[in-house]
Amino acid sequence: MTSVWVFPGQGSQHKGMGAAGFERYPHLVREADEVLGYSIRELCLEDALDGKGDLLRQTQYTQPALFAVSALAFLERRDRGDALPAVYAGHSLGEFAALFAADAFDFRTGLALVAERGRLMAQAPRGAMAAVIGIDQARVARLLAESEFDRIDLANVNSAMQTVISGDFDQIQRCESLFTDAGARFVRLNVSAAFHSRFMQDVQARFADFAAGFELRPLRAQVIANVSARPYPAQDYRDLLVRQITHPVKWYESMSWLLAQGPVELEEIGPGDVLTNLQFKIKQAPLALSEAPAAAAAPARAAARDGRPRTVFMYSGQGSQYYLMGQELYRHNDAFRAAMDACDALHRAHTGRGMVAELYDDSRKHHDMTDVRLSHPALFSLGYSLTQVLIDAGIEPDGVLGYSLGEYVAAVVAGAISLEDAMALVVRQAGLLDQQTRGGGMLTVLTSVDHFQRHPQLYAGAALASVNFGRNFVVSAAQETLQAIKQRLDEVDVASLLLPVDHAFHSAGVDPIETEFRRHAQAVRSQAPRLPMYSAMRGREVEAFDAQYFWDVIRQPVDFHQLIGSLSQGEPIRFVDLGPTGTLSGFIKHGYGDRVAHAVSINQFGRNLETVQRLLGQLAA
Repeated sequence: MTSVWVFPGQGSQHKGMGAAGFERYPHLVREADEVLGYSIRELCLEDALDGKGDLLRQTQYTQPALFAVSALAFLERRDRGDALPAVYAGHSLGEFAALFAADAFDFRTGLALVAERGRLMAQAPRGAMAAVIGIDQARVARLLAESEFDRIDLANVNSAMQTVISGDFDQIQRCESLFTDAGARFVRLNVSAAFHSRFMQDVQARFADFAAGFELRPLRAQVIANVSARPYPAQDYRDLLVRQITHPVKWYESMSWLLAQGPVELEEIGPGDVLTNLQFKIKQAPLALSEAPAAAAAPARAAARDGRPRTVFMYSGQGSQYYLMGQELYRHNDAFRAAMDACDALHRAHTGRGMVAELYDDSRKHHDMTDVRLSHPALFSLGYSLTQVLIDAGIEPDGVLGYSLGEYVAAVVAGAISLEDAMALVVRQAGLLDQQTRGGGMLTVLTSVDHFQRHPQLYAGAALASVNFGRNFVVSAAQETLQAIKQRLDEVDVASLLLPVDHAFHSAGVDPIETEFRRHAQAVRSQAPRLPMYSAMRGREVEAFDAQYFWDVIRQPVDFHQLIGSLSQGEPIRFVDLGPTGTLSGFIKHGYGDRVAHAVSINQFGRNLETVQRLLGQLAA
């Protein structure tokens, strides 16, 4: 029998909680007051401070209050001689109390961390959360994937029939019938932001900077992580704790994993009995781990074959193009040349223009490729043709991932749309952009994305277009606006670089083409993909390919860093960059280091035959 002590998260707080702990540990109460700058006893017992009431509903007060009460309840049990458990776990905020119990940090440090976490989360942009009760996680995910609601994530998976969703305020308000029509109950939660979702990326980055100033000690007991639903490593676990802010709480999987190890004796420490009641439901219907996805973004049908890591092909977008990309392969690799020629024929049929001839014009070697009428179809064709090289060599993907324009390539490789329809759409989009949206641009910035949020005066007039890794994001705006932003960033020693594009992708700068582009996108015939296809724009797998999706690919912001973080929480994946510069592989390297396997096909420095041959050897191994 495994003894497990669990600690609750937000929602379990109530007026009057913690009285016994405050009486027993007055020195820790004084410590808490010093850290917080107010009376923790008054807050918890009276739900008031300085005459202001109803504070325990406010995140900046809820989080330190719950941590303090749970931590003192643990100390009371320990100090009276109760046998300590083999395992600790906490739901969301409760994980900090579990780590405290495992000696990750002292009371003062834990309170400081939680207070800052609560303060930052209280300042997050407006969002909403809701519980969907009565249908399973897979059904919830499928309903969202097939709906118009593309700014909603799965935030907590609490039991077989209870999933919490999180995201855009307006979409959460409008999506109730999507689930009630499917037979579920829909309960809006009393929160002000989209916790445990991609929309907390800025909060996560700022909390990471704060947490970096504290020492985290080696764990003296096992703690189950919300992010992975598996035990924390004994040390070097800071990143796992930080990523909890943007990742779903896998409580159902966590408790099911413990039950799979043998009988469990669970005891809830702290206010309320929410987790005790959930455990009763989970024991009746535990998650079948061999069939379940280890990450919300990775469905069971994408499981690794023969125990090997899954191979996911990645396709990049605008900004990575250059003249002569893939030229050596075009000259010497039959599969690549045949695929490029097929794309060229389709392109020529729509435009009367020879794409391959322009792309491989040696006289343009040192020119920037900013003409979207060439760069759009050329990037699309390169990604598709590199895929044919790998397939010809016997390397088949287990999934595909698209970034911006690369999502169109991924949709073709996944079998969701035809090469002919995709090329027609890419050509039409490029023509509309050239006619109606020139004069825009994109600026890549090498600093944490919270810099964009904390210094709006530096980025006046720009929209956040993408987050690539922890210290790199891209903004879109008019060219003159970007020049001014770059000058201001230079003055404060923040590195930035203008990308070779003349359009403000992933911003309102492309809105003039929306009506006409949607009309063309509606003519695209689609079907269910034969491979899992992951969208850096939606942050999850895509199963429905309609006009809304095709428009969102160009209009909505991209969070590549979040998507890779979600996918890498499951069984091992090897990401293969089939773009012209290895850009996406570089993002993974800078964002996740050697924790995520990735490989490059070609780059802008030539010797394509050699780099592709090296890649084939790696993949075959």
